[in-house]
Amino acid sequence: MPDLNELLRWSIANSAPHSSDSSQVAQDESLSLRFNPANPDGQTEQRGQTGLSAFHPSDPGVSPVPPIPQPRSDLTPEILDLILGKPDSVTMKEKMAFAVDEGNDLDERLEALDDLEMLVESIDNANNLAVLKLWEPLLSLLKVQNEEILAATCWIIGTAVQNNIKAQAALHLHTPLTPILSLLSPSHSSQTRARATYALSSSLKHWPLTPTALSSNSDEGYLALSSGVRDLDIGVRRKMAFLVHNLVLLHAEGWDTEVPEDVATHILQGRQGQEDVVEGLYRAGVFKELLNVLGERESTREGKKEGEGEGDKGEMEYDEFAMRALVGAIEMDILTLEEKMRVKEIWEKWGKEGRKERGIEGVDEESMGRLLSL
Repeated sequence: MPDLNELLRWSIANSAPHSSDSSQVAQDESLSLRFNPANPDGQTEQRGQTGLSAFHPSDPGVSPVPPIPQPRSDLTPEILDLILGKPDSVTMKEKMAFAVDEGNDLDERLEALDDLEMLVESIDNANNLAVLKLWEPLLSLLKVQNEEILAATCWIIGTAVQNNIKAQAALHLHTPLTPILSLLSPSHSSQTRARATYALSSSLKHWPLTPTALSSNSDEGYLALSSGVRDLDIGVRRKMAFLVHNLVLLHAEGWDTEVPEDVATHILQGRQGQEDVVEGLYRAGVFKELLNVLGERESTREGKKEGEGEGDKGEMEYDEFAMRALVGAIEMDILTLEEKMRVKEIWEKWGKEGRKERGIEGVDEESMGRLLSL
């Protein structure tokens, strides 16, 4: 189905140009009016007595019948582009072609990628990445040696597949996790690692085959999460903790995701014999690392004056996401008794005020507290 922009282009191209030349109207075209006068006794004339009055287009008050409009020859594709702008599909292909050309200026390539990211904010354009065969050249940019290009590429991937299962399916057909996970290495900049985490998170959340994706290539996905939750950069570390929390939360909700018919078969086949994502997180030591980081942070606070060592907002958010993930694991009876007791100890050390500072209060605090009443 054509989009509104395409329909608008067609309507302009097929509209008749305005003209005041009445000679263009056929002079022999006329309107006829059937007139059935009533007799004095109120009876209408019979059909055979009906009179016809002919009106010529030149008669006063008579509007001529306009000719059928023909496609305009004065509107070239270039002029239409100037009036309406290029279709998004054309622009996307042009931006991608420019971005992958290493002979172009770096700043201009980054600008092209930025423009492409804005275009794929539209779910239709995001889905068109597969139709236009743009996933291959986009993913090829994950192999370049420039950190800015890598970060921009991850940003596009994350935006395109976020909450879009059809785009997720198209992405996972290219087995993208290995190149994305490689960007989480400490050898890459913190910005690249943060953007790679965003791409990873968007590709996994709500994706029914997340456990399979994480366990492929000898658990490389799970292991990346395990190391990511203690990344040196708080921005990356916080995003990783948030992702783990979401994976636990979505597991509890049963992965209630509407699946398009064209990807349903692939998903149903892939889910056969698939490991539970929470079990995979535990097996790979992700919960253990979250617990260790929280314990280390509590140890550094001991012996300090009140208010010292509390960390910034990012650290507080990390604590919140980590605790929510751990309590979720307790609810599913994944952790050992010793691990549960360690979580409870940290919870109690925070106290009511500390939990409030970390965004855990009200109903959430009550429900989580009940789960920790071992």
